[in-house]
Amino acid sequence: MHFFKNKHLVLAMFVAPVLAIIAYFAVDAVVSEKPRLAQEGNSYRLAANPNCRYQSGRCTLRNGDVEVNVNVERVTDSVIELTVRSNLPAQHVIASFVGEDTDEQPAVMQSFVPQKTIWSATFALVDPEKNFLRLALKLSGSVFYAELPAVFIDYNTSFSRDNFSN
Repeated sequence: MHFFKNKHLVLAMFVAPVLAIIAYFAVDAVVSEKPRLAQEGNSYRLAANPNCRYQSGRCTLRNGDVEVNVNVERVTDSVIELTVRSNLPAQHVIASFVGEDTDEQPAVMQSFVPQKTIWSATFALVDPEKNFLRLALKLSGSVFYAELPAVFIDYNTSFSRDNFSN
């Protein structure tokens, strides 16, 4: 323990963590991409949240202040209803499912609310494990798009949902 008597070493033990924290924030400020406003006419990719990777029945997509919630409910074994809710009003929403066994044309979704924040459409879907959802929204003149696996469509739990139906 004789090295604790060296005042230079003790001072270095206090100064080094402070310098490391300052360097961390300085590098972030220099290297990070600065946020920019969406330009009208440009297209931007929506990032999928982790709930899109699991069989949760819903998926959240984000880019900056744009947030899009995608919910899916099965009408029958091969027909689903896709509902898209955005936090900003959209001019158009187009969606399609593509994969090995499907090659549908993109469908223009319909909005039945005057705010144009909720859009829905029905699709024929055979196997969500082999399909991808392609989604495009036109918000304030800019296009926001995403392509993600359709595995989130079916909501599965490890317990029976019969107890929660009432």
